[in-house]
Amino acid sequence: MINLLFNFLGDIKRNYKTLILAFIMAAAFWIVVSIQVFPTIETEVSGIAIEAQPTEYMLQNNLEIVEDFTELVNIRIEGKRFDISGLKAEDFYAAIDLSSVRSAGKYSLPLNVSAKSNIDCTIREQDPFKVTLTIDEIISKEFVIEGTAPDISLPEGYYAGDITASPEKITVTGSSSIINKITKIEARSGYHGEIIESHQTNSEIIIYGENGSRILADNLKLSPEKVTVDIPIYRQKELPLNIVINYPPNFDIDSLKYEIQPSSIIVAAPGNLIDNLSKLDIGTINLSDISLNKSTYFTIPLPEGYKNLSGNNTVKIEWNTENYGTLNIPVRTENITITNAPDNFDVSLTTRNVNFTIVGPSSVLAGISENDFIVTANLLGVSLREGSQDVTITAQLKGENQSCWISGEYKVTINATQKDAG
Repeated sequence: MINLLFNFLGDIKRNYKTLILAFIMAAAFWIVVSIQVFPTIETEVSGIAIEAQPTEYMLQNNLEIVEDFTELVNIRIEGKRFDISGLKAEDFYAAIDLSSVRSAGKYSLPLNVSAKSNIDCTIREQDPFKVTLTIDEIISKEFVIEGTAPDISLPEGYYAGDITASPEKITVTGSSSIINKITKIEARSGYHGEIIESHQTNSEIIIYGENGSRILADNLKLSPEKVTVDIPIYRQKELPLNIVINYPPNFDIDSLKYEIQPSSIIVAAPGNLIDNLSKLDIGTINLSDISLNKSTYFTIPLPEGYKNLSGNNTVKIEWNTENYGTLNIPVRTENITITNAPDNFDVSLTTRNVNFTIVGPSSVLAGISENDFIVTANLLGVSLREGSQDVTITAQLKGENQSCWISGEYKVTINATQKDAG
């Protein structure tokens, strides 16, 4: 083995010139092969899709790109044939540089193209170098919805109440340039034809801008997406107005004339609740509260769900008291009766007399005297204590079919003394 090694080294020493020449020829051959097999070439790559990734600033400030990009990028690249000959559009990124975007507006921004993997190539040409795009601010705004039902019809005797939307409000999200132009949102019922009962229907949501122009909602987000329309239907009827007068049993109520203004109103009620109603009681008044030359006013009360279609909310009662007058008559204590006094008290009247005001036809007043009164101090339910206190008394005129009445309320002072227990 040692001899072989020494022989090989001896051969190299004797033939070194030949070896050097062989090495030079091999190197030259490698250079020629490299130039032919792995040359530097240029090629085109077409149809690279454009990508746009919003920056953190844009996300924090609700800035979004309006356009959908359909434009494609074409490039010319240089590199070794082995490296670039099979490259396609899918091997490259084309990204818009959005770092300069700070507000809504129109921008011309650079377009950066790069290879997706570690490919050794140089981009020599690029078309386009920039793209123009619109940045918009995305906002959300709440609007009140107006419910409508333009295609319904009502038979005679029916009334449609306030048509409303459910829910009453809607939130619209989208471009601020569009949102800020919205003036009204309508929920239009899809119901068509005659209607006699209340309905809740589906609706078409219509968005309006200035001058009543419609705004397409394709690029807007609605929350909620569906809105119903409530159509309340009422039966309507004209009802005479009536008042209730509290009066003593012996009073001739037909002798008291009065006029109610207005005498009737048109009332709408849900369902058929008013079909069997012939009049509308608006209030109660005591006979003693009626005064000469003074009208009485009532606010028209209606149950929840009823509607006053006439618009008259107040009623005036004019008392027809022509040829009526007033008369003041004092009644002495001995003509006042105390009733329902407790057994453990002695009760006496401190008041000496009471001046009553009588209202009625002047011809009748002339014949009234102190002896025509029935006056009672009823102590039932009164918490008596020792000493003096005021109690309410009731008074009425004697006889049947009286046409006069006692006006006002009256009190007397009594004195109570507790009896001995024995």
